[in-house]
Amino acid sequence: MQPDTDLILAPFPFNIFDREARDAITLSHYSKEEIKNILEDHDLSWDELRDQWQLDAEEENFSKEVNYTSHYTQYFYDTEIPIWIYGPKWIRNGQYSDEINQQHIPSIYGEILDFKFKNSIDVTYLKKIFQNQVQKPEIIVTVVVDQGGRQLYKAHKGSYPFLENLKNNTAYFKKAKVGHLESHTAVGHMAIGTGAFPKDSKIFSNEIYTYVDGKVLHRPVYQGANKDWDLSELAVPSFSDEWDLFKNNEPVIVSQCYAARAAVGMAGHGKQFNLKTSDKNPILSDADYVYWQDVKNLSWSSYSNAFLTPKSVQNYNLYQFYVDNKKQISTHFEAKDPLDLIAKIHHFQGSEFQVKMDGGLFRDTITETILKTNKAQDGITDLAYVTLKATDAVGHLYGWESKEAEQVLRATDKEIETIFEFLKTNFGDNFIMVVTADHGAAPMPEISNGLFLSHEEFFAKVNELLPEEERNKHSLVKWVAHSQVSLNRDLMKTFQISEEEIIKKLMSIQINDRQFFRKIWKREEIPNLSL
Repeated sequence: MQPDTDLILAPFPFNIFDREARDAITLSHYSKEEIKNILEDHDLSWDELRDQWQLDAEEENFSKEVNYTSHYTQYFYDTEIPIWIYGPKWIRNGQYSDEINQQHIPSIYGEILDFKFKNSIDVTYLKKIFQNQVQKPEIIVTVVVDQGGRQLYKAHKGSYPFLENLKNNTAYFKKAKVGHLESHTAVGHMAIGTGAFPKDSKIFSNEIYTYVDGKVLHRPVYQGANKDWDLSELAVPSFSDEWDLFKNNEPVIVSQCYAARAAVGMAGHGKQFNLKTSDKNPILSDADYVYWQDVKNLSWSSYSNAFLTPKSVQNYNLYQFYVDNKKQISTHFEAKDPLDLIAKIHHFQGSEFQVKMDGGLFRDTITETILKTNKAQDGITDLAYVTLKATDAVGHLYGWESKEAEQVLRATDKEIETIFEFLKTNFGDNFIMVVTADHGAAPMPEISNGLFLSHEEFFAKVNELLPEEERNKHSLVKWVAHSQVSLNRDLMKTFQISEEEIIKKLMSIQINDRQFFRKIWKREEIPNLSL
């Protein structure tokens, strides 16, 4: 919990509390066999879904217009993630049942590199996975399959042959979990990059929602009050921050993600990070290669006050990439010009185009910054992070249960194999590669019969406790994310509204005559999570 968190929200399973839903605009395709397996995993009924969707009992494949799904809860579909760790020199192969979190990943790196950093976690209980090896890897590569929780793989068995086979050649953690609220992109990537939990890092959601003059506003993470970059919002150093300084800025640091909230969370602060030995003599870090997609310009960009952008991005304009590759990629949309692609950017990001772009640019950046600069065999371990976005975008739009998601998963599996072979070709056996996810996702509400609550409805409901003339001016909620709420204590005092009344009001929220929240906890009811 954050210092001013007052309430923790827990919806009933499958319910989604998120930004206002779009109209049902996406036509998703499904197979009967896969949907039946998914429903069985979630204790849902095929007969009820078949009747609800008016399906022919004999129909093996069918389609449905759907809205979109999300993720943020501590239910298993949001939190169960896989972790593969490849590096036979340093890691013993095996399928392990130890319950580890994303926060353990940098500490495993630290154990291999004999490096203690600020957010180190004791991993001696995992000593069985470590080999006795004095030599250090030339590069550690972390691949994050966005929204690639275990639910995605269970839904499409046989669609990821490389990763399935990799279980036999890695330390595979089959009970890894997201160990924090919220199960979101910014938080998961922060955990992978820093080893910290949100109570210390202060990164606990993708965005924060407030209510001003009758409107719901949201502020993305790492964006300050004036919409400037504010990397100090990440209140802890990343593993890369500290490793870079420890090795006198000699390591190459690369973090490539579709969004800044992911790239920054793993890379850290770049040249804005310093280790203060004294106020007069700080040890300054250098700039790292940290960059993300600028969808308004269909290009890749960065924050030049802290990071570098590799020259390779010049070859990866999104529209030109689409034009150059559309004959080779079978997909579910067409763009007639750059403006049309901007309008369909989420569909681009949820396609094989995004998969191949992410992999191609990442390999080109490694070539540019490490191989061509003769740093591949300099004895200094470089750190490279990449997020493969398409599994997340296709999951939000089409549902991870869909045939569209299966197509993207196949392409993602192939791209990870290409990255792996690239590393073997250029680094031999002197590299470590980790594959994991930042979070999972809920089933599509149309499949699970889950409810959707928008932030607009949330603010409107709680503010019913105010006099009518005040409801469009102020809010009893100071801010809300998806699981945490901070209350406006001054306003509550002015109108003599108690915390119990607010909880009762929130618990009364119904969608389609069904209660939305299962439980709402007060801060003092969760003492072990307090600061």
